[in-house]
Amino acid sequence: MYLDHVGINTNDMEATLQFYCGILGMRLVRTTRTPDGRRHYTVEIGGGNAFAVFDGAELPTAGERQHVNHLALPVETLEEFDATYQRLEDHGVAVTEIIERGYGKTFYFHDPNGIRLQIELKTKQDADSLEGDPDPVPYVRALLQRA
Repeated sequence: MYLDHVGINTNDMEATLQFYCGILGMRLVRTTRTPDGRRHYTVEIGGGNAFAVFDGAELPTAGERQHVNHLALPVETLEEFDATYQRLEDHGVAVTEIIERGYGKTFYFHDPNGIRLQIELKTKQDADSLEGDPDPVPYVRALLQRA
């Protein structure tokens, strides 16, 4: 296995995009919504790497640390996906239901330290699109106008 992406939380998607895509010059490659309606944007950081940003999170108070949303661990085959799910269940690890996505399927669980992990099987290439969020933050509109 390898790390596919890291997901971070924000309570201000606009400021987050202005920082990463504006100040740091990274590229927004995808906008979409989670099943519960939160924004889920993907920012490309170069070298084939990207990270996901999820809005609607409460930021920690002063002195508390920010927490990573999740680490995504891709598998190559359906057999590996199913075997990983079963192995986790067999070891008493609580796993979510399998979630069907546009690119394949995924499920989540936590490590012993409470870090949320995602196993994902990509059966299709992700479709990069800035049109996936029907009501994006204003900075997305500015990026679309530049394109």
